[in-house]
Amino acid sequence: MYYERYNNTLDFTTNRIYTQYARECMTAYTAKHGTMDLPASPLVQNGAMIIKGALSAVKANACSAKITGLIERKNPSVEQSKKDSLSLHISDPLITLGADILDVLRSPEVHRNLLAYFRSHYRIHWVTSYRSLPTKAAVAGSWLWHSDSFPPHTCKMFLHLTKATADTGATDFMNREDTMAYRRAGYFGQFRGERYAELQDFARDHHLPYRPFHLDAAPGDVTICDVNFFHRAVTPRADFRDIVSFFFVPNPIHWEEQLALDGIQNISKRAAILPKNPHPDAVIAASGEQRMM
Repeated sequence: MYYERYNNTLDFTTNRIYTQYARECMTAYTAKHGTMDLPASPLVQNGAMIIKGALSAVKANACSAKITGLIERKNPSVEQSKKDSLSLHISDPLITLGADILDVLRSPEVHRNLLAYFRSHYRIHWVTSYRSLPTKAAVAGSWLWHSDSFPPHTCKMFLHLTKATADTGATDFMNREDTMAYRRAGYFGQFRGERYAELQDFARDHHLPYRPFHLDAAPGDVTICDVNFFHRAVTPRADFRDIVSFFFVPNPIHWEEQLALDGIQNISKRAAILPKNPHPDAVIAASGEQRMM
C-alpha cells in the first residue's frame, strides 16, 4: 500500500511534505496560467521516455570531447567513483562543462514534458556528470536491478553526450505495472545485498512477465525517468558513455528565475542530497548552514 501511494520507502513525514509542496506549486501555476492543456505524462505509467534532439549534437559532442580532454590532462575535476572503478565523475558540471548545457531545458519539447509531469513549474536541484567506462567484469550496486527512494513528484533527466545503445550502456527500465508486480512478489531492490543482476529466474518462479526496455539515444537526446521504478545501469561493452544528469523538484516559479536566484555556481556545486524541505527558501537556508559549518 505504501509503495502504491508513494513509490518509495521514505518516512511518512518526508512524503507528506513533498506531496503538500507539489500541490502548492500546482495551485500557484494554475492560478497564474490557468488549467494546463497538457496530456498525462508518460512517466506515470512507463517510468521513462526519450526526447530526440533536445540539445544540438554539436554541443553534445563538444561536451564529450571536453571530458576526454580533462581526463587526458588528469584534471582534478575528474574523480574516480568511490563505489566502483567503472565510472569517472565530473565535478561542478555547469562550470566545468559550461552553462551551455542548460540549453537542453530551453527545448520546447523538454519543457512541455516536464510541465506535464510536474503540472507546475520545476527547478534544477542538482546536476551531476559522469563517464561510464567499458568493461566485461562483474558489476554491483546501481548496475543491478534496483529501485531508488526519491520523494514523490521528483524526476531525473539524462542528457546524453554520447550514443546510448545496448552495446554502449543504455539504462534498462521497467514500467509501473511490472515494478509493482515484482514488489508484491517480494523483490524490492532497495539494499545492495538484495539486488539481482538478472531477474529472469525470479520472474519465472513467480509467474511474472520479464519485459525490461531501453531507449536508444544519440548525442543531444534526453531520457526523462522516474527512478523509483525498477531500473539498472548497463555497462558499456563497445565504448564509453557520457551523461549529464539533472534532478528536478517542483517549484513555484520558472526554473530560469530560480536559477538566477540560486546562482549557477551554487547549483553546480550542490551535493546530490535530498532536501528535507523542498521549498527553495528552505534549501537556500540549509545550504548556507552547511557552508558555515
